[in-house]
Amino acid sequence: MKKLQYILSALFICITQSYGSNQPNEIANTATPQQILESQQNTNQTTTATAEVAKILESAKALKLAESKEWKDLLHIDSSTSEIISPYFFLTPLPHKDKHKSLAESELEATIKAFYQSVESVEIPEAIVKRRQEQIQFFEKNEIKLPVRSIQKQDYHALCRFPARLHFLKQHLDLQDLPQMECEEFIAMRDYVAPTKASIVFPSAHINSPASMFGHTFLLLDSKFQSRLLSFAINYQADADQTKENGIVFGFKGLFGLYTGSYSILPYYDKIKEYSNTESRDIWEYELNLTPQEITQLYNHIWELSDAFSSYYFFHRNCSYNVLWLLEVARPSLKLRHQFIYQVNPPETLFVLQKAQLITTQTYRPSKRTKLNAYGKLMNNKSVKLAKKLALGDKQPSEITQDSKLSLQDKQYILESALELSEYHFIKGKLPKEQYTQIAHTLASTRSTLGSNTPPQIHTPKTNPLEGNQSLRITPLLLHNAQGFHPALDFRITYHDITDNDVGYLKGAQIELMRVLGYYDTSMQGTQAINNAKIYEMNILSIASIAPMGKFFKPFSYRAESGFNRTFNDEHLHYFINFGGGMSYDFSNIAYAYYLLEPTFFLSHNNQADFALAQVFGLNISDNNRLKATLEYKFKAYTLKDFSHHLDSTLSVNIIQNLGLFGRVSLVQNELYTKPQPTSMLGLRVYF
Repeated sequence: MKKLQYILSALFICITQSYGSNQPNEIANTATPQQILESQQNTNQTTTATAEVAKILESAKALKLAESKEWKDLLHIDSSTSEIISPYFFLTPLPHKDKHKSLAESELEATIKAFYQSVESVEIPEAIVKRRQEQIQFFEKNEIKLPVRSIQKQDYHALCRFPARLHFLKQHLDLQDLPQMECEEFIAMRDYVAPTKASIVFPSAHINSPASMFGHTFLLLDSKFQSRLLSFAINYQADADQTKENGIVFGFKGLFGLYTGSYSILPYYDKIKEYSNTESRDIWEYELNLTPQEITQLYNHIWELSDAFSSYYFFHRNCSYNVLWLLEVARPSLKLRHQFIYQVNPPETLFVLQKAQLITTQTYRPSKRTKLNAYGKLMNNKSVKLAKKLALGDKQPSEITQDSKLSLQDKQYILESALELSEYHFIKGKLPKEQYTQIAHTLASTRSTLGSNTPPQIHTPKTNPLEGNQSLRITPLLLHNAQGFHPALDFRITYHDITDNDVGYLKGAQIELMRVLGYYDTSMQGTQAINNAKIYEMNILSIASIAPMGKFFKPFSYRAESGFNRTFNDEHLHYFINFGGGMSYDFSNIAYAYYLLEPTFFLSHNNQADFALAQVFGLNISDNNRLKATLEYKFKAYTLKDFSHHLDSTLSVNIIQNLGLFGRVSLVQNELYTKPQPTSMLGLRVYF
């Protein structure tokens, strides 16, 4: 039969060649008999593959795979639309316009067809080529030792691009005769990363960065390397350079979704350098009880997301939220994202993971600032000054070793802290690499001559973020003023203020969104009930960083607020906005005081813009466990002769993790009152 086919094919060629010779305006067919035969075979294979795909599509439709949670999670589809807006993540053209099919259905069909696509027909978009080239340059510039993805047709084939989709579909469909793909880049990266365990990592709040006061979360994949520092961090963040962009601008754009966000995979030591060393944020690591199969599927999906991006929102579509997508892909039975309604913040995601029984063990990693502050507690001011000079190269280590007035331990601490501080300056860009290298080498070699010593012990904090209060807070109150007793309610959407318990939170940090304190005025008679409801005060947004100064660091303290309150020169509720700065000093482990100068703009009772300059004196006392007391005095000057005084004191007692007693007394004196007008409150704080 094959011989007959070959003869007929040869005869056909001869006829066509003869015909072509009489047609000078047409290109003659010079194909060989073998080529013709192969072409016919390819046509037959294509026909067979098409029939096979059609059969698979019918099976997928019958099983309703497009409607499954597993498939929608792989596409990051919430309801009917995907949160991923990158056109390079989908095989279906965006925006999706097929009225008869959902995006999930169209993408399922396109994926199955693409699995059977030939390598020759694969097209790589120019944007992807450019992205790959930029990644190569970034890795080279930052000396990141990771396999770099090239731009090869075979590695851009759907079978190599979507290993997590392939795994899911193979579990439900009989995918026979798939094209043979090497997927060299995927295998090289997978074998290099070699994930064995997964952890959720929580860098605590950055005291002087409003955009980082919530903290941060990312995934950590432990690898075959013995040191965890060589493991790999899976991160989602806004596509913006925070080092070149104003923090307030960054926060504003992030608030209104003016950034896109994307996933990245980097060596863990890079993230430690960023968060622990550069930003001085303590790091908590919580290991997750994912199975090896779940970790493999998680990694496969991370590979799929290399060209994906989505809209970034500071409060809800942020780092923490997008990490939850990955965990739900790894274990589809999890329902983590839908436990959040209006906002997702890093501490809350930890609570959700704990509730889902995903967290097993925890590890604490102190920041460079924490290490230096530990040295500062054991060193006097003179020793600290010497360490600072050594760290910048203004003093030679030999001058320390030859100083007979210093004890051996003093010398050891000075050199050790100077070495830590010099690295901090280098990371912050205050020392060039060559100078830092020379300073560090001299310090280290000199320190080695002084024998062994026990460095300051940095104990794991008695409390961690999992033991703190949750962020949504409702406080039923009994309010008392000159008109008598009134029922009241204090409601806050998020997150934490300096009157809350500090357990699990950064001391002195505050960020509140939409806190409303209202009361029912029982003194009003003969009016409709709705008219008796009054707002005592409202904070639309309040951000504070009361950062105590230490021996090594002198951070700037600030506070920015916007809202309504009654602390001005009359009895009315005024809209205000202020931004102030100053300093704070830590008396001990249980108390710190602060001073702020706050320019304040407000609307007077006739809605005219006005201005006041406020001086703020505050004291915060806490036993770092259950008890918290605050005292704040605010002096506002409107003119050289017009002033108001406001004294606010609070006491909170944490009964259990999410329940506490709260008391508050406020005194206001202005031009209307010859004596201070007191307002007192007592209530029960409930956190959710």
